[in-house]
Amino acid sequence: MGRFPEPRTSTELPDGIGPGSGRATEFSTRDPHEAKCRTEDMLNCGHTMALLDRGSPFRARVRHASMDGFGLMSSTYGPPVEIVCVPPIPWVTVSFMAGGTAAFAQRGADTVPVGSSRAAVLSYDRGVAMRWPAGAEQLMLTIAKSRIETFLRRLLNEPLREPVRFDVGLDRDGDGRGVVAAVSTLRRALATCGPGGPSPVLAAEVEHSVVSALLFGQRHNYTDAVFAPAALPSSRVVGRVVELIEASTDTAFTVADLAAFAGVSERSLHAAFRRQLGASPMAYVRRLRLERVHEELLRLEPNGTHTVTEVALRHGFAHGGRFAAAYRARFGESPSDTLRR
Repeated sequence: MGRFPEPRTSTELPDGIGPGSGRATEFSTRDPHEAKCRTEDMLNCGHTMALLDRGSPFRARVRHASMDGFGLMSSTYGPPVEIVCVPPIPWVTVSFMAGGTAAFAQRGADTVPVGSSRAAVLSYDRGVAMRWPAGAEQLMLTIAKSRIETFLRRLLNEPLREPVRFDVGLDRDGDGRGVVAAVSTLRRALATCGPGGPSPVLAAEVEHSVVSALLFGQRHNYTDAVFAPAALPSSRVVGRVVELIEASTDTAFTVADLAAFAGVSERSLHAAFRRQLGASPMAYVRRLRLERVHEELLRLEPNGTHTVTEVALRHGFAHGGRFAAAYRARFGESPSDTLRR
């Protein structure tokens, strides 16, 4: 099979996952009741499933891997099926389809087709019906709704007046490209880090990339508030945050952590960093981590015992290509050249 995010050809999932969630689970069955019950157990929420062609033999293959509030599930059904979910459901999900076009409909709203160029973002604030054609593969990202709303509260620095609700249709080749890239990063982290799971720094980076891509790239009922102008804190606030970052380079900081330390909203901190340092808080953190990778590679003996990938993952860099490009832009050579020196 190929590699996500080209789900026209693959919904492959890794075998090893991080701590706190066991190992990836997988099953194949010809029993519709077993498929329904085992999927419910994986997601900890109920649904109904109806076979739309009872003349065809049933078959299902489902795989699920998760990492501390985030998961990836691939599902394939033999005959066409309709799955109906009714709140309460603790997830926000993003569904990609390969091998056909599915129909996603929220109660009282228009049906959204999901295929090669469009995904579906579901908040489950009302009932949802999903119709999948026979043999189509779904790759579904699951995010605990509480994680998104905590991120959003910290971003706005105020209580939420109502649950978050996303627009359903996501344009994969337009505004949704950031979400596609973030899902690819999550998949890579699950696949690369093995049974030991990602380091705390990498796990925090993955969580931030997934949630921020969704909140900034897909319209929802708080989008206008998120993009409203933010009040700028004093210059001393940025200085205090920079001191904290530089004194704790091994800590898995998120923007929420830094904003809480500074006593300002995430938007205000972001705007202040942009104004004073020309970079976002997390860009500044990543710049410092690049420096630490450079220092570690210079210290290591080039004897084959240590690898660039091992060092990069330890410092929170999951995407080898982007890491190598950023490293070369900063230091004028590849990380492997530094290790050889």
